[in-house]
Amino acid sequence: MDRLEEEKKRLEEAVKDLEDRADVLRPREALQRCQHSNKVLREVLHAQRRAIAGAASIIAHHFCTGPFDTPTKLSKDPVKRRAALMKMRSQRLSCAYEFMMEMLRHMDVTLDFCEQKRFTATNGDVCSERFEIVPLPVARSVKRISMSEVDGDITIRENDEPQLSINVPVAQHRFVTTIANMVQMDTNNAAFAEYRPPGPGVEEIGFSINDPIDEDELYPYRPETTCRVRQDVTVIIMVAKHRDKEGNPLIVFSRWWSLCLRKSHIHVPKLIADRIRNGLESVSASMLAAAERAGAGGPTGGSVAVI
Repeated sequence: MDRLEEEKKRLEEAVKDLEDRADVLRPREALQRCQHSNKVLREVLHAQRRAIAGAASIIAHHFCTGPFDTPTKLSKDPVKRRAALMKMRSQRLSCAYEFMMEMLRHMDVTLDFCEQKRFTATNGDVCSERFEIVPLPVARSVKRISMSEVDGDITIRENDEPQLSINVPVAQHRFVTTIANMVQMDTNNAAFAEYRPPGPGVEEIGFSINDPIDEDELYPYRPETTCRVRQDVTVIIMVAKHRDKEGNPLIVFSRWWSLCLRKSHIHVPKLIADRIRNGLESVSASMLAAAERAGAGGPTGGSVAVI
């Protein structure tokens, strides 16, 4: 019996020792399990990032070959020109609206956001693209601003089409800009705008699109005789009323643009190409500054103006 008691005591001590060891090992095992789980999660995260990077590469290649392009041709005849522009209006505005809504779909519009890319397309065109979101907490309207006033170069309008406005929702602009007294640049754009008032369950929204004219019989692009480089610019602007996280009204300014300096036989120094791209950026900054000033200094109201 004594021997059994001793054996029992020894076994109980062994069990206690094992339990003590288990108490020490359990946190270590839990830590090892956590480390293993973290390793698996990191591998999954890296795989997702690689997939996103691959998708971004595909998207970047897509924009290198054609960022936002729908061919446009205008006749010499003024009646046909007007009819063509009016026909284009619905399609362009629909595309612009759908494009911007998709760009904004997963974004927090209550926070500033800006993304910009510069690249050379496969055909040699020099390109730049930018997307930005700017909430304007105190804004109630957006002022108009003239491009030729803020880009620092001499711009001449070569056509006498009416300016884009509420009464004229379609316009066509042909500009010739002299860059640094060295290179002349030809820009031919159609502009379309729309304002949608608030309705049941829908906030007010104003948006516009400027899109390049590919072929213009009245103002043909002839680099061999005019010695001008060609700039194609697509600009989509949306000013919309949203709600902030507290449910208060918030006007949000969002914009996407794509600039393409077409490759030609005319040599364009890198300094000039950079100045052209920077010029549009300065226009964008000035336009946004005007919008912010309008909001900060304007009286309360609900109007939204888009150029």
